[in-house]
Amino acid sequence: ARTTRAVERTRGRVLLRDGGGLADARYSASCGGHSENNDAIWGGDPDPSLRGALDARPGTKTAKKFTDGITADNIDAFLAAPQSDFWESKTKWAKGRLRWSEKRTAKELDALVASAYPNLGSVRALEPLARGVSGRIQRLRIRGSKAEVEISGDLAIRRLLGGLKSTLFVVDVERDSEGAPVTAFVFRGAGFGHGVGMSQLGAIGMAEAGKTCAAILDHYYPGTHAHRLY
Repeated sequence: ARTTRAVERTRGRVLLRDGGGLADARYSASCGGHSENNDAIWGGDPDPSLRGALDARPGTKTAKKFTDGITADNIDAFLAAPQSDFWESKTKWAKGRLRWSEKRTAKELDALVASAYPNLGSVRALEPLARGVSGRIQRLRIRGSKAEVEISGDLAIRRLLGGLKSTLFVVDVERDSEGAPVTAFVFRGAGFGHGVGMSQLGAIGMAEAGKTCAAILDHYYPGTHAHRLY
């Protein structure tokens, strides 16, 4: 009944660009605290309404600390920032999505990579070569015992590594002893999905914090406005 009322109240309303035309209202489940530029995920022209931005609550230390985006230099600090500083933390569904960790044993990762690159050999290292404004990996080098390969594309990287929630991650390795071969790769990451446009969990968190529909749309789609067609 509640969702039916929401549909009825917004019937005939669309999101328009301030300069005219329908907005491309993309969204993902969770941006992980920072959304991504559309062209960094799918290529094409940059969309002014789909610019990556920090999704932290105003006035928090996090909101002041990462205003210039997430880079290789500050991604560890971003992942360690208090989760309560982000809009998504206001909803119970953020658990396991706002921040997450997944492990692949060396044998598991070897098998995953070999399915696409059988001549690579055993995986020795995963090296991010380029990150978007949100810290999501755009290009990843995989160094193997016999060769190396570069992977591009958000979905391609996530699928190759066993279906990771997002490419906003760092990689730690486990060894039995210093200098010994890697026994496991640990992915510490944030978000669930491509991160472009509205974060569904962030929008829920903003609504539960008392923000209006208009304020939420302004936050996630700058340069747009809601308009009633009929």
